[in-house]
Amino acid sequence: MHLVTSNFNNLYNNSSWKVLKNVNIDKQYNNFYLNLNNKFTLNKYQTFHVLIYLDIKNTKKTLALLEEIIKKNCNKNKIIFFYIFKFNEINSKNNRYVDNKILNFQKKISSYKKNLFFKIFLKLKKNFFDSRNKKHIKFPFDIFAIKNFCKNINHNLKIFFSKPFKLIILDCDNTLWGGILDEEKIKGITYGNTKKGIFYKNFQKKLLELKNKGFILSVSSKNNEHNVWNAMRSRKMILQKKDFFNSKINWNEKYINIKKIISELSLRPADTLFIDDNFLEILKVKRLIRNISYIHIDNIKNIEEKIENNLRLKKLLISEEDKKKIEHYKIRNNFKNFESKNKNNPNFFKSLKQKIQFYKCNKSNFNRALQLFNKTNQFNFSLRRLNQQELKKIIKDRKFEIKLFGLKDKFGDHGIIGVYVLKKDKSNNVEILDFNVSCRVFSRFIENYVIFIISSKYKNKNILIKYNKTNLNNKIIPIFLKKSFFKLKNKEKNLTYKIIPNDELYAVKKFFN
Repeated sequence: MHLVTSNFNNLYNNSSWKVLKNVNIDKQYNNFYLNLNNKFTLNKYQTFHVLIYLDIKNTKKTLALLEEIIKKNCNKNKIIFFYIFKFNEINSKNNRYVDNKILNFQKKISSYKKNLFFKIFLKLKKNFFDSRNKKHIKFPFDIFAIKNFCKNINHNLKIFFSKPFKLIILDCDNTLWGGILDEEKIKGITYGNTKKGIFYKNFQKKLLELKNKGFILSVSSKNNEHNVWNAMRSRKMILQKKDFFNSKINWNEKYINIKKIISELSLRPADTLFIDDNFLEILKVKRLIRNISYIHIDNIKNIEEKIENNLRLKKLLISEEDKKKIEHYKIRNNFKNFESKNKNNPNFFKSLKQKIQFYKCNKSNFNRALQLFNKTNQFNFSLRRLNQQELKKIIKDRKFEIKLFGLKDKFGDHGIIGVYVLKKDKSNNVEILDFNVSCRVFSRFIENYVIFIISSKYKNKNILIKYNKTNLNNKIIPIFLKKSFFKLKNKEKNLTYKIIPNDELYAVKKFFN
């Protein structure tokens, strides 16, 4: 459920609110501050939508209360949307006062963790405000303003439910800069603080913001690779070589390069966005790579708007894993290079010096746990999607055991790469309800080792695991379940396997420190 609260009377019984599904409308007048300082309320709802009306009389006090709320919640896993509506005063001096207060408020809150708050400052049409309603029913708007509120709330609920892209693949010429590098050379391409160059510069700023939120940037371009990186360096562009990963810059067909990039990152086309100015190239890629998404740069002036309007380019909660994603993939790439040179070495896995570390689910890794439940597909036994409240219930319930696990090896720290949930009943059974592992660490015996740890901990119990087979997880898991320590118990929709420890399972110990 989601909650709409405000600093005015919301007229909750008005039928216009009915377009909001699974949303409660606060029935109390000016109740936003109490709601966002109430632990019960904060735990009950998944998102909060705070409608705030500002005028000359209430601006100072209201913004002070909002700042206090943000300070208290900035380190919590709360998604709060602020919708601030400013009444245009007749007196220009009063207008400037309110505007300055809002500006100072924006500067103050920008220092807090941005990933936990999505801030919207909306200007309503003048005729949306109604002084008569404000006086008699404490609702300072025309009744039709509710439709505007609902439209914006629904938009942000779509963001909440949408699945962000993992990978953004970019063209170079007339995409990251204006002009053709091979023809116009480094000094001739359009980029910088010029009339048109500023749009390319701002686009790169936006891409860097996305990268810092955990989106992986890569390049597929028909170009000379040395010239591309040299152009970025020489023109002191916002984006540099270090900001891209696994780029393919050559004269091959773009769809071939894109397929390689996706495959080498163990990702899916459905989680990939391709951005190019050439619509014929886009059509070719779209035809030959099923389920890939694209943005066509038909006019560089419109690109920021297209980025802003794409719900899958927004992240409401950003984990520490997101911020380190490129570093993790670089470590994985070093592993892949090492693997290709040593694949015939019988001591290959032992030489990796792999170490699995288990963690309780807590505030520091809560966002990462949510991601592992809601983003992992290929190695996800249940495909159960948990929201914040459902995950918190599991953590608190003693009949469940939830553990996250991370991987370190000779190349570095891969971060938290998996999670499992066990259910313990009063009988002799332990059931693995969820078992999710990130796609970037497949084929390293990690899955075997986690099963070994669980079976060792509960060696006197019957350990069962259920598999909900779908099109998202029907490739890797069936291969894993062919291991000799799994025995099929039933063939219902959710296949149930019993884990029977044997020499094959015990043998995995030698691959881990």
